[in-house]
Amino acid sequence: MQKSLITKTMLLGYTLLALLVLQPTSALGQKHSSSSKSHSVNISNRNGKSTISIKENGNKFKIEYEGEFTISNDDKDIIAISKGGFIDITKSSFGNKRRVLIESDRSGSLIHKYFEGRSEKEYHPDGKSWLAEILPEIIRSTTIGAESRVNRFYNNGGTNAVLREIQKMDSDYVKAAYFKLLLSYNLKANELVAILDSASKEIESDHYLSEILKENQSAFLVNSQTITAYINATKSINSDHYITSVLKAVINDSSISDNQMESLLDISKSIESDHYLTQILTELMDHRTLNTQNYTKIISLSKAIESDHYKTQVLNKVIASKGMPKDAYNAFLETLSEVESDHYATLIISELFDHKFDANSNDLNGILTVIRNNIDSDHYASTIYKKMAKNNDLTENHLIAILKATSHMESEHYLSETLIAFSYKVNRASDTVKSAYRTAAKSIDSDTYYGRAIKAIN
Repeated sequence: MQKSLITKTMLLGYTLLALLVLQPTSALGQKHSSSSKSHSVNISNRNGKSTISIKENGNKFKIEYEGEFTISNDDKDIIAISKGGFIDITKSSFGNKRRVLIESDRSGSLIHKYFEGRSEKEYHPDGKSWLAEILPEIIRSTTIGAESRVNRFYNNGGTNAVLREIQKMDSDYVKAAYFKLLLSYNLKANELVAILDSASKEIESDHYLSEILKENQSAFLVNSQTITAYINATKSINSDHYITSVLKAVINDSSISDNQMESLLDISKSIESDHYLTQILTELMDHRTLNTQNYTKIISLSKAIESDHYKTQVLNKVIASKGMPKDAYNAFLETLSEVESDHYATLIISELFDHKFDANSNDLNGILTVIRNNIDSDHYASTIYKKMAKNNDLTENHLIAILKATSHMESEHYLSETLIAFSYKVNRASDTVKSAYRTAAKSIDSDTYYGRAIKAIN
């Protein structure tokens, strides 16, 4: 018995090859090649005709084919080829050469030819036997006959039968092709969950797994059970780039509800890159009308961003999009308190007050606590306080709280400027507010700065 046509070593190179050769190509065709001292692979696809050539330790193996194929139930024979199609398999080994050519004529009938060396031999039985030996490995390493095989397995054993066959394959590209064919059926939720679980385990390529998730998201996102499976499958993707591509596809799908979106946002917890996480959160706000619950989720997720620059982009986007939802305010304060840069914290708080911050609905003390505990620079603190002074919603209690909060400022210059910025409101307030102002001013030792502050309310 002759050894199998494709050894384990050849299969490794061949399955890598299959990832490329069966992808769509231009009318002009494409060529690819790889080589080592003992192994070389060349592939091409031109005008629908595919060619695979492998050289391995003195062995030469070549497949040329075109058309759609139907494989026998035992995977050892080709029983139908679309009209005009063909498959030509040749192996040369140390001077010995075998070749099988199967063509489909205009009526769809198959013409079989078998060659040993240059001599044509009877196809039966040697040619048929040789094809039976090599075909199982060929079809599991390519998408030749994939549609007919998926139909056969599904009709005989349902989704699980197809999944069991996929487990026997090596190539992620071929596995992905079989998953996509299986997903063309009208499947139940438990079948979709099984497919998602299998795909996440069987497909190592982030590219092919993300393509399956994106192209079939409408089918996958039918209920909480499938959504959970979809989230888990996406989390198995290692590349932040591909996780982001999946989430962007979800974001731009108008059929996905706000409640579904909130669950799907958990996928972003797998993203380590500040850049990609920021892309997702900002694109979400750009392309969807969100409820307060989702804004809260976005703010909470932004806590995972380590870069103050990117964190500021997200928080300022929330503010510009929605003002500041009352129910999201506590999450906002928690994230704001983690911004270490005085510059970026000031940008965020200033943005908040630029968008008519409602000091009555949202607790101003939270902002004052952040300024006192996180802002080291009196320059930046003064900038924020001056921005607050322009807010027309401040009550007398707010004014008193702000004036007391200024006690952390060490620079007499910036403290006096801050107090003067509030003098207009203080002059129109009660004696209690004026008293709080004078108490704040007493911490100024410089007669010049103290005089300027007191003169502003007298």
